[in-house]
Amino acid sequence: MTASTVTPRRGELLVFDKLTRPMVPCIVLAVPSSRGKGVLVSPTIYGNVMVGPTSENLEDRSATGTSEEGFEFLLAKGRALMPALFDEEITASYAGLRAAIDHGDYLIDLDEAQRYVLVGGIRSTGLTAGMAIAEHVMGLLAATGLDLTPRPELPAPPTMPNIGEAGLRPYEDGQRINDDPAYGSIVCFCERVTAGEIRDAFASPIPPCDLDGLRRRTRVMNGRCQGFYCGAHTMALLQSGVGASR
Repeated sequence: MTASTVTPRRGELLVFDKLTRPMVPCIVLAVPSSRGKGVLVSPTIYGNVMVGPTSENLEDRSATGTSEEGFEFLLAKGRALMPALFDEEITASYAGLRAAIDHGDYLIDLDEAQRYVLVGGIRSTGLTAGMAIAEHVMGLLAATGLDLTPRPELPAPPTMPNIGEAGLRPYEDGQRINDDPAYGSIVCFCERVTAGEIRDAFASPIPPCDLDGLRRRTRVMNGRCQGFYCGAHTMALLQSGVGASR
């Protein structure tokens, strides 16, 4: 099996308010380099605008904090792509680590004798390549003679609620609100998250274990005010037993 060294590669992002979304109808990026596409300006499925990422190799695999250097780098690169955007308000900044390896491609290898499949070095492009990677791995396994017949007793795959702006959200669905008024009770006005969605998150088969998990599941407190207005209401819902079904 091919050996490799994994290097944490930090990527930082800036997020602009939803009011900037009409300014960015498509992805704007410079000519890609050998390290990738570089910094881009992109509309997101959540209705706001994202600028980034940076690309910084590190040694600390827990270094997921943002940095002043990263912020300044994104300001410079972003202004070069779309100057008018940076007259608007940045509402959040994020950082994450990609698994960079000492190969130019993903590391996908199979050791039949050890009954082991390695799928590594999947950087940010793995999000869009995930289905193709799965098909490739299935092909490798099929070549070993392994029975890949799907088991009929497997449960149906989970269906995640829509939290993007491309589809109909609960607060917009009159029939849904008529059937259950909780979907018409908005808790987070920045991200338009309703009490019904928060309740459903905690009643799901795999509920969020804390407030951070709830933010990721529903986007509550993730908007322009970063929880300044909805934080107390959200906590009151939790303390009143919304998550009691856990």
